Amino acid sequence: MRAVNTTFQPPQLSAAAGQPFKLYFDNADNLPHNVVLLGTGDARVFAGDIFTGPAQKAYDVPALASGTYKLHCDVHPQMYGTITVP
Repeated sequence: MRAVNTTFQPPQLSAAAGQPFKLYFDNADNLPHNVVLLGTGDARVFAGDIFTGPAQKAYDVPALASGTYKLHCDVHPQMYGTITVP
């Protein structure tokens, strides 16, 4: 996943259910960003560290149950996307 011009690209991701995974995040903006996953009722299920780009981080995301999760940036709430876990 990449942050470019204060947007997530691509805005939709997928991951396998019940398995931890790495989310590689390329912050191409000269701004601070992070990735947050929100579950049911917008409960935070994961929040990556905020860092200023251009730089990259590999986030270790815990295993997720099946469902659709919202993605957003704590610093720029207009940045959003989804991650589908079949």
